[in-house]
Amino acid sequence: MHAYATNAKDRETIPLYIAAISVMAALLLSSVVKNLQWQVPWWLDAPSVMGFYGIFYQAFDKFFWQLKLGDLSCSSIPNLQGTSVGKIHSSYNDSDYDGIILYVRQTWSAINIQLRATSSISNSTMAAVNTLDSSEATLKHEYVNEPSTRSLSTMSMHRGSANLRLSPDGKFLEGEYFNGRGRQTFGEMKFTLITRKYINRPLHKITLLFI
Repeated sequence: MHAYATNAKDRETIPLYIAAISVMAALLLSSVVKNLQWQVPWWLDAPSVMGFYGIFYQAFDKFFWQLKLGDLSCSSIPNLQGTSVGKIHSSYNDSDYDGIILYVRQTWSAINIQLRATSSISNSTMAAVNTLDSSEATLKHEYVNEPSTRSLSTMSMHRGSANLRLSPDGKFLEGEYFNGRGRQTFGEMKFTLITRKYINRPLHKITLLFI
């Protein structure tokens, strides 16, 4: 996984909230220790604020950021993680390809976008999530595509970029892609979310789950 950029405001505010909570937790711990008259080594008491910050940050980064209570959420960054099935229309021979699998692994601070087809696998190298400029969140990413051993000899490793729009209900990703030097093709893609979990199964078995 790699870091991703976003214009979501909570990237600025959440660390401040976590820092404030960490200070309060450290003060509470210090008060409890004094009231119980425990003898705590100096090296344990000194880093307590940073220790709490590390624990709270990791908990938020891995888990709490995606929690929702009705219309309220811990973060304005959309939850994109999961397994989706979709199709691609390519400018190469004006072709359609079905049964394409899109995996998104995501935390509050990191993401990996992987697209699997029968002939190749793409992995993201950088990404950005835009949440403010429109009613639909947008996922933009660059990727490296590596052909499989069963692909045509004319296929080669190449780079590309994609711009995908997330539907308001969070179930669909749709947009365009552009392949760079080595392929110079472009097209459209649309994916439907199956589950928030990572399903590590052969392509045809995942596709059957969608049917």
